[in-house]
Amino acid sequence: AMFPVLAVLEFAAAAGLLAGIRWARLGVAAAGGAMLYFIGAIVSHLLVGDFAGIGGAAFMLVVASVLLALRIKTLDRPRTR
Repeated sequence: AMFPVLAVLEFAAAAGLLAGIRWARLGVAAAGGAMLYFIGAIVSHLLVGDFAGIGGAAFMLVVASVLLALRIKTLDRPRTR
């Protein structure tokens, strides 16, 4: 019953990450939100005993973490044109 809501959240995170290329603070917020989403996914899989489903969520958590770290690193970098 929650799959449509979860799908909307994932698409919102993806859109936020893409928009974060232009607007840095939005990218940081989207990456942070995606990390929280995938942490919740991992916890949910653990609670129901679905250990096979953790791999994809863990991979996406790592990807979101790397994106967040890179965006924060470049947040205050001066722009060159």
